[in-house]
Amino acid sequence: MYIPTAFDEITPQWLTETLRASGDLPAGASVVSRDVERLGEGVGFVGQIGRLRLSYSGDAARAPASVIAKLPSSEEGARAIANLYGLYEREVHFYKSLGAGVGIGTARCYWAAGDTEAGRYGLLLEDLGATGRLGDQLGGCSEDEALLAVRELAGMHAAWWSSPKLESFDWMHLGVDLVRAAMTFAYPNAWPVAIDLFGKHMSPEVQTVVEGLAPRLMKLMDVIVADVPITVVHGDFRLDNMFFRQNGAAHRLAVVDWQSPNRGWGAYDLAYFMGGNMPSERRRACEREMLDTYHRLLVDAGVRGYSADQLWLDYRRSMMVYLGIFTVSGATLDFSNERAVELMAAIFQRLSDAIMDLDAIALLPE
Repeated sequence: MYIPTAFDEITPQWLTETLRASGDLPAGASVVSRDVERLGEGVGFVGQIGRLRLSYSGDAARAPASVIAKLPSSEEGARAIANLYGLYEREVHFYKSLGAGVGIGTARCYWAAGDTEAGRYGLLLEDLGATGRLGDQLGGCSEDEALLAVRELAGMHAAWWSSPKLESFDWMHLGVDLVRAAMTFAYPNAWPVAIDLFGKHMSPEVQTVVEGLAPRLMKLMDVIVADVPITVVHGDFRLDNMFFRQNGAAHRLAVVDWQSPNRGWGAYDLAYFMGGNMPSERRRACEREMLDTYHRLLVDAGVRGYSADQLWLDYRRSMMVYLGIFTVSGATLDFSNERAVELMAAIFQRLSDAIMDLDAIALLPE
């Protein structure tokens, strides 16, 4: 089917054909109109997201009242970052080949398509906002919500821990390779911009390490490859991508934005969540409890040979990888979006605090 590039190209006729093909709209019913509400302002960094409220003719009682459409960003810089990491292509592959089988709550996918040569990608997804409350990364979350997210994350990681099935996902890259690509191709131009824009939100020690971080992270990747078991990693595990259950939702927690799944080390998702989604005081108060819970659930699910001490080490290492990745992201942000800028500033402040609290800089190779 035709792959739209903008919301105005998602016509009632196109929606009718798409929902019939997915089995969600009977042949005798049609979409007659759709209203578009843009979402993700200051939330999604590299995509256009919209809620489409649908009106039908005919017997459409089981058809969705609304769906979420996701398209590549209209911003050239955001698209460049997405293409560097293969984000659009990977998310299409995720929903086509894994989706609900990943081991954590996700949105149902009605349609997913990509054309790599043309640079066109698109998704039509279940509207989780009808049955869930979207998280707010800028505002943070309660300890109970954080504990739920960590528990669900542990379940997904345990399900794929060192699994031979991971090799069958040729579209799912190794996390260390994605980090190396970012450090090689984007970091040299990105770090001065990120320091200029967000350096005031970093400690002096973190500011100093940013300049020479790329080659040190490349060496750290060699250590991680040799040392850490591999699982399915979400790669962008943050509150703005989470729906918490309400109104009878099937999942206690559902996670969206699967542009970054990779075969990586589980502690990265954990560090990404704890280091960027919680105000520093709250993280400090519950950090050990969260890691202890995560490790206990891995063990309860059958994971062996991965100690709590190894998790703590990998968690601290991951904070430095997080810094490298977000230095690139911070330099390519859509600065016309006030919330996005405010959110990025908060992430750098929280991450800098975590790095200093954990003495994570000391883990970088010289």
